[in-house]
Amino acid sequence: MSMPPILASALALAYPVPLGQPVAPDSLTDPVGEIVGIEQDRAKRMTVPVSIEGNGPFSFVIDTGAERTVISRKVADNLALEDEEPASLMSIAGTSTVDMVFVPSLTLGRKSYGGLISPVLSAQHIGADGILGLDGLQDQRILFDFLANQIIIEDAENARDLPRSREIVVTAKRRSGQLIFTDATIAGVEVNVIIDTGAQVSIGNLALQKRLRRRARELGDENLLIAVTGETLGVEFGRVREFRIGRARFASMLVAFADAPPFERFGLGNKPTLLLGMDVLRKFDQVAIDFPKRKIHFLAPRDARAYFN
Repeated sequence: MSMPPILASALALAYPVPLGQPVAPDSLTDPVGEIVGIEQDRAKRMTVPVSIEGNGPFSFVIDTGAERTVISRKVADNLALEDEEPASLMSIAGTSTVDMVFVPSLTLGRKSYGGLISPVLSAQHIGADGILGLDGLQDQRILFDFLANQIIIEDAENARDLPRSREIVVTAKRRSGQLIFTDATIAGVEVNVIIDTGAQVSIGNLALQKRLRRRARELGDENLLIAVTGETLGVEFGRVREFRIGRARFASMLVAFADAPPFERFGLGNKPTLLLGMDVLRKFDQVAIDFPKRKIHFLAPRDARAYFN
Protein backbone atom coordinates (compact mmCIF):
# COMPACT_ATOMS: atom_id res chain seq x y z
CA MET A 1 0.00 0.00 0.00
CA SER A 2 1.45 3.37 -1.01
CA MET A 3 -0.24 6.44 0.37
CA PRO A 4 0.66 10.14 0.62
CA PRO A 5 1.23 11.66 4.07
CA ILE A 6 -2.03 12.07 5.97
CA LEU A 7 -3.11 15.11 7.96
CA ALA A 8 -4.04 14.61 11.62
CA SER A 9 -4.60 16.85 14.62
CA ALA A 10 -5.40 15.74 18.21
CA LEU A 11 -4.05 18.89 19.87
CA ALA A 12 -3.65 19.37 23.60
CA LEU A 13 -1.77 21.90 25.67
CA ALA A 14 0.73 20.17 27.92
CA TYR A 15 0.12 22.63 30.76
CA PRO A 16 -3.05 24.54 31.68
CA VAL A 17 -4.02 27.72 29.86
CA PRO A 18 -7.15 29.67 30.90
CA LEU A 19 -10.23 28.77 28.89
CA GLY A 20 -12.07 31.51 27.07
CA GLN A 21 -15.48 32.25 28.55
CA PRO A 22 -18.41 32.05 26.11
CA VAL A 23 -20.49 35.17 25.67
CA ALA A 24 -23.62 35.50 23.57
CA PRO A 25 -24.46 39.14 22.79
CA ASP A 26 -27.04 37.91 20.25
CA SER A 27 -28.79 34.85 21.62
CA LEU A 28 -29.92 32.14 19.22
CA THR A 29 -33.53 32.72 18.28
CA ASP A 30 -33.92 29.92 15.75
CA PRO A 31 -35.29 26.99 17.79
CA VAL A 32 -33.82 24.39 15.47
CA GLY A 33 -30.37 25.90 15.15
CA GLU A 34 -28.27 28.04 12.89
CA ILE A 35 -26.98 26.73 9.57
CA VAL A 36 -23.40 27.70 8.85
CA GLY A 37 -22.15 27.48 5.28
CA ILE A 38 -19.15 25.20 4.94
CA GLU A 39 -16.41 24.29 2.55
CA GLN A 40 -14.15 21.27 2.39
CA ASP A 41 -10.42 21.66 2.83
CA ARG A 42 -7.74 19.59 1.15
CA ALA A 43 -8.17 16.76 3.69
CA LYS A 44 -11.97 16.61 3.17
CA ARG A 45 -12.60 18.03 6.62
CA MET A 46 -15.24 20.72 7.10
CA THR A 47 -14.38 24.41 7.42
CA VAL A 48 -16.64 27.22 8.61
CA PRO A 49 -16.43 31.03 8.31
CA VAL A 50 -15.19 32.68 11.51
CA SER A 51 -14.65 36.37 12.29
CA ILE A 52 -12.12 37.76 14.77
CA GLU A 53 -12.90 41.19 16.24
CA GLY A 54 -15.15 41.86 13.26
CA ASN A 55 -12.45 40.92 10.73
CA GLY A 56 -12.82 38.10 8.25
CA PRO A 57 -14.40 35.80 7.46
CA PHE A 58 -11.62 33.30 8.01
CA SER A 59 -11.82 29.61 7.14
CA PHE A 60 -11.59 27.45 10.31
CA VAL A 61 -11.72 23.67 10.66
CA ILE A 62 -14.12 22.40 13.34
CA ASP A 63 -11.90 19.96 15.20
CA THR A 64 -13.32 17.90 18.07
CA GLY A 65 -9.86 16.41 18.60
CA ALA A 66 -8.29 19.76 19.56
CA GLU A 67 -8.55 21.09 23.10
CA ARG A 68 -7.86 24.68 22.05
CA THR A 69 -8.78 26.97 19.19
CA VAL A 70 -5.76 27.58 16.96
CA ILE A 71 -4.91 30.67 14.90
CA SER A 72 -2.68 30.60 11.83
CA ARG A 73 0.47 32.72 11.89
CA LYS A 74 -0.76 34.70 8.91
CA VAL A 75 -4.03 35.67 10.61
CA ALA A 76 -2.34 36.45 13.93
CA ASP A 77 0.18 38.72 12.23
CA ASN A 78 -2.37 40.46 10.00
CA LEU A 79 -4.61 41.24 12.98
CA ALA A 80 -1.64 42.10 15.24
CA LEU A 81 -2.98 39.84 17.99
CA GLU A 82 -1.27 40.33 21.35
CA ASP A 83 1.43 37.80 22.22
CA GLU A 84 1.14 35.57 25.30
CA GLU A 85 3.74 33.33 26.92
CA PRO A 86 4.72 30.35 24.73
CA ALA A 87 3.28 26.98 25.72
CA SER A 88 4.01 23.30 25.18
CA LEU A 89 1.55 21.91 22.66
CA MET A 90 0.95 18.18 22.29
CA SER A 91 -0.02 17.00 18.81
CA ILE A 92 -0.43 13.56 17.31
CA ALA A 93 3.31 13.57 16.52
CA GLY A 94 4.68 14.80 19.85
CA THR A 95 5.17 17.87 22.02
CA SER A 96 6.65 21.16 20.88
CA THR A 97 6.82 24.74 22.15
CA VAL A 98 4.56 27.12 20.23
CA ASP A 99 3.72 30.81 20.31
CA MET A 100 0.43 31.86 21.89
CA VAL A 101 -1.79 34.90 21.25
CA PHE A 102 -4.76 36.52 22.96
CA VAL A 103 -7.96 36.49 20.88
CA PRO A 104 -10.32 39.16 22.29
CA SER A 105 -13.37 38.04 20.33
CA LEU A 106 -14.11 35.17 17.96
CA THR A 107 -17.50 34.74 16.30
CA LEU A 108 -19.06 31.77 14.51
CA GLY A 109 -22.47 32.61 13.12
CA ARG A 110 -24.27 34.41 15.96
CA LYS A 111 -22.21 32.81 18.72
CA SER A 112 -19.26 34.76 20.13
CA TYR A 113 -16.42 33.82 22.46
CA GLY A 114 -14.16 36.21 24.31
CA GLY A 115 -10.77 35.92 25.95
CA LEU A 116 -9.35 32.90 24.10
CA ILE A 117 -5.64 32.20 24.47
CA SER A 118 -4.70 30.31 21.32
CA PRO A 119 -1.66 28.53 19.88
CA VAL A 120 -0.25 29.93 16.63
CA LEU A 121 0.63 27.46 13.87
CA SER A 122 1.47 27.66 10.19
CA ALA A 123 -1.53 27.84 7.84
CA GLN A 124 0.33 25.42 5.57
CA HIS A 125 0.21 22.75 8.28
CA ILE A 126 -3.29 23.55 9.51
CA GLY A 127 -4.72 23.52 6.01
CA ALA A 128 -6.95 26.49 6.93
CA ASP A 129 -6.86 29.88 8.66
CA GLY A 130 -7.41 28.24 12.01
CA ILE A 131 -8.95 25.44 14.05
CA LEU A 132 -12.07 25.79 16.19
CA GLY A 133 -11.39 23.51 19.15
CA LEU A 134 -13.23 22.28 22.21
CA ASP A 135 -12.89 25.60 24.03
CA GLY A 136 -15.34 27.01 21.48
CA LEU A 137 -17.66 24.00 21.30
CA GLN A 138 -18.32 22.78 24.85
CA ASP A 139 -21.74 24.39 25.32
CA GLN A 140 -23.15 23.51 21.90
CA ARG A 141 -24.58 20.72 19.79
CA ILE A 142 -22.84 20.48 16.42
CA LEU A 143 -24.62 18.64 13.61
CA PHE A 144 -22.51 17.58 10.63
CA ASP A 145 -24.89 17.00 7.71
CA PHE A 146 -22.76 15.26 5.09
CA LEU A 147 -25.59 14.93 2.57
CA ALA A 148 -26.42 18.64 2.57
CA ASN A 149 -22.78 19.62 3.13
CA GLN A 150 -23.79 21.78 6.11
CA ILE A 151 -22.87 22.30 9.71
CA ILE A 152 -25.76 23.22 12.00
CA ILE A 153 -25.02 24.81 15.36
CA GLU A 154 -27.89 24.01 17.67
CA ASP A 155 -29.24 24.81 21.10
CA ALA A 156 -28.91 21.42 22.77
CA GLU A 157 -32.28 21.81 24.52
CA ASN A 158 -34.16 22.45 21.27
CA ALA A 159 -32.17 20.32 18.85
CA ARG A 160 -33.96 18.64 15.98
CA ASP A 161 -34.56 14.90 16.14
CA LEU A 162 -32.98 12.49 13.69
CA PRO A 163 -35.05 9.69 12.09
CA ARG A 164 -35.21 7.12 14.89
CA SER A 165 -35.25 4.11 12.56
CA ARG A 166 -31.73 4.98 11.35
CA GLU A 167 -30.36 6.71 14.44
CA ILE A 168 -27.64 5.32 16.69
CA VAL A 169 -27.07 7.19 19.97
CA VAL A 170 -24.09 6.58 22.23
CA THR A 171 -23.43 8.16 25.61
CA ALA A 172 -19.89 9.33 26.28
CA LYS A 173 -17.82 10.16 29.30
CA ARG A 174 -15.75 13.34 29.45
CA ARG A 175 -11.98 13.24 29.85
CA SER A 176 -9.69 16.25 29.31
CA GLY A 177 -12.59 17.91 27.52
CA GLN A 178 -12.94 15.02 25.07
CA LEU A 179 -16.05 12.86 24.71
CA ILE A 180 -15.09 9.18 24.84
CA PHE A 181 -17.55 6.34 24.27
CA THR A 182 -17.13 2.58 24.57
CA ASP A 183 -20.15 1.17 22.71
CA ALA A 184 -17.93 0.04 19.83
CA THR A 185 -15.90 -2.98 18.74
CA ILE A 186 -13.41 -3.84 16.00
CA ALA A 187 -13.23 -7.54 15.11
CA GLY A 188 -14.90 -8.25 18.44
CA VAL A 189 -12.37 -6.19 20.43
CA GLU A 190 -13.97 -3.56 22.67
CA VAL A 191 -12.55 -0.13 21.89
CA ASN A 192 -12.65 3.38 23.34
CA VAL A 193 -13.64 5.87 20.63
CA ILE A 194 -12.93 9.61 20.45
CA ILE A 195 -14.59 11.61 17.64
CA ASP A 196 -11.87 13.59 15.85
CA THR A 197 -13.32 15.75 13.07
CA GLY A 198 -9.89 17.24 12.40
CA ALA A 199 -8.32 13.94 11.36
CA GLN A 200 -8.38 12.78 7.75
CA VAL A 201 -8.11 9.10 8.74
CA SER A 202 -8.90 7.12 11.86
CA ILE A 203 -5.96 6.49 14.19
CA GLY A 204 -5.61 3.56 16.57
CA ASN A 205 -3.15 3.14 19.40
CA LEU A 206 -0.66 0.31 19.78
CA ALA A 207 -2.81 -1.45 22.37
CA LEU A 208 -5.55 -1.80 19.76
CA GLN A 209 -3.06 -2.90 17.11
CA LYS A 210 -1.66 -5.59 19.41
CA ARG A 211 -5.11 -7.00 20.14
CA LEU A 212 -6.09 -7.03 16.46
CA ARG A 213 -2.86 -8.69 15.33
CA ARG A 214 -3.91 -11.77 17.22
CA ARG A 215 -6.92 -11.99 14.91
CA ALA A 216 -5.59 -10.85 11.51
CA ARG A 217 -2.40 -10.75 9.46
CA GLU A 218 -3.28 -7.75 7.32
CA LEU A 219 -1.61 -5.03 9.41
CA GLY A 220 1.82 -3.62 8.62
CA ASP A 221 2.02 -1.08 5.75
CA GLU A 222 4.17 1.87 6.86
CA ASN A 223 3.59 5.54 6.07
CA LEU A 224 3.55 9.00 7.65
CA LEU A 225 1.04 11.15 9.48
CA ILE A 226 1.54 14.91 9.36
CA ALA A 227 0.47 16.77 12.50
CA VAL A 228 -0.88 20.30 12.23
CA THR A 229 2.34 21.42 13.92
CA GLY A 230 4.20 20.23 10.82
CA GLU A 231 5.86 17.28 12.55
CA THR A 232 5.57 13.78 11.12
CA LEU A 233 4.79 10.50 12.82
CA GLY A 234 5.51 7.05 11.46
CA VAL A 235 2.44 4.83 11.36
CA GLU A 236 1.37 1.42 10.16
CA PHE A 237 -1.80 1.18 8.13
CA GLY A 238 -4.09 -1.79 8.39
CA ARG A 239 -7.50 -2.72 7.06
CA VAL A 240 -9.52 -4.07 9.96
CA ARG A 241 -12.77 -5.98 9.83
CA GLU A 242 -16.15 -5.71 11.54
CA PHE A 243 -16.23 -2.19 12.96
CA ARG A 244 -19.37 -1.68 15.06
CA ILE A 245 -20.88 1.41 16.70
CA GLY A 246 -24.03 0.55 18.60
CA ARG A 247 -26.29 -1.20 16.07
CA ALA A 248 -24.31 0.03 13.06
CA ARG A 249 -21.76 -2.29 11.49
CA PHE A 250 -19.18 -1.78 8.75
CA ALA A 251 -17.45 -4.70 7.10
CA SER A 252 -14.01 -3.07 7.09
CA MET A 253 -12.17 0.20 7.66
CA LEU A 254 -8.66 1.60 7.24
CA VAL A 255 -6.81 2.46 10.46
CA ALA A 256 -3.45 4.19 10.98
CA PHE A 257 -1.75 2.71 14.05
CA ALA A 258 0.68 4.89 15.98
CA ASP A 259 2.26 5.38 19.40
CA ALA A 260 0.80 8.88 19.62
CA PRO A 261 1.16 11.00 22.82
CA PRO A 262 -2.53 12.02 23.09
CA PHE A 263 -3.53 8.44 23.92
CA GLU A 264 -1.38 8.59 27.07
CA ARG A 265 -2.73 12.03 27.95
CA PHE A 266 -6.26 10.66 27.94
CA GLY A 267 -5.14 7.79 30.18
CA LEU A 268 -5.83 5.29 27.39
CA GLY A 269 -2.33 4.28 26.33
CA ASN A 270 -2.81 0.70 27.49
CA LYS A 271 -6.45 0.37 26.44
CA PRO A 272 -7.57 -0.25 22.82
CA THR A 273 -8.51 3.23 21.59
CA LEU A 274 -9.47 4.81 18.27
CA LEU A 275 -9.53 8.43 17.13
CA LEU A 276 -12.46 8.26 14.70
CA GLY A 277 -11.65 10.47 11.71
CA MET A 278 -13.58 11.97 8.83
CA ASP A 279 -13.00 8.93 6.63
CA VAL A 280 -15.44 6.93 8.77
CA LEU A 281 -17.71 9.76 9.91
CA ARG A 282 -18.58 10.46 6.27
CA LYS A 283 -20.01 6.96 5.96
CA PHE A 284 -22.97 8.29 7.95
CA ASP A 285 -25.52 10.74 6.57
CA GLN A 286 -25.28 12.91 9.68
CA VAL A 287 -23.31 13.02 12.93
CA ALA A 288 -24.44 15.22 15.83
CA ILE A 289 -22.16 15.85 18.82
CA ASP A 290 -24.06 17.08 21.88
CA PHE A 291 -21.39 18.34 24.27
CA PRO A 292 -23.66 19.38 27.20
CA LYS A 293 -25.51 16.02 27.24
CA ARG A 294 -22.40 13.97 26.35
CA LYS A 295 -24.24 12.17 23.56
CA ILE A 296 -23.24 11.44 19.97
CA HIS A 297 -25.93 10.77 17.36
CA PHE A 298 -25.12 8.86 14.17
CA LEU A 299 -27.61 8.76 11.29
CA ALA A 300 -27.05 5.67 9.16
CA PRO A 301 -27.49 5.86 5.36
CA ARG A 302 -30.95 5.22 3.95
CA ASP A 303 -29.91 1.76 2.81
CA ALA A 304 -29.74 0.89 6.48
CA ARG A 305 -29.86 -2.86 5.91
CA ALA A 306 -26.26 -2.75 4.76
CA TYR A 307 -25.20 -1.12 8.01
CA PHE A 308 -27.32 -2.66 10.77
CA ASN A 309 -26.97 -6.04 12.38
